Amino acid sequence: MKNTQSLKLNKDFRRAYRSDNFVGGYTVVYAKKNRYSFNRLGLTVGKSVGKAVARNRLKRLMRESYRLMEGDIKTGYDFIIVARNRAVGKSQPQIQRDIDYALKHLDLKM
Repeated sequence: MKNTQSLKLNKDFRRAYRSDNFVGGYTVVYAKKNRYSFNRLGLTVGKSVGKAVARNRLKRLMRESYRLMEGDIKTGYDFIIVARNRAVGKSQPQIQRDIDYALKHLDLKM
C-alpha cells in the first residue's frame, strides 16, 4: 500500500470512531478526515469473531481488499475497518464488495 500508512495510536482510533460510519453486512467502516496528504488504515477484529487464526485471516483479507481499491479511494482520510462476526468464512471478493459499498456510501470513492 503505497499511499497508506498504518493507524496505530489509540487516540487516533478513538477520534475516528466518533466520525462517519457505515455498517455493512460483514464490516463496519469508519472514516475521518485527517491533516495529511495520505490515508491511514486501522483494522479491528474482536475476540468474539473467533480464535487468533480466524482473526488474522480476516485482517489479511481486509488489508488485501483495501490494497486492491487503494487507487480509487480519496486521500487524506483515516479509515478503520471493523470485522463483524458474520465475516468469518467469507472470501476476499465478498469482503472487498462490502468495503467497496461502504466507501461508495460514504462518498469516498473517486
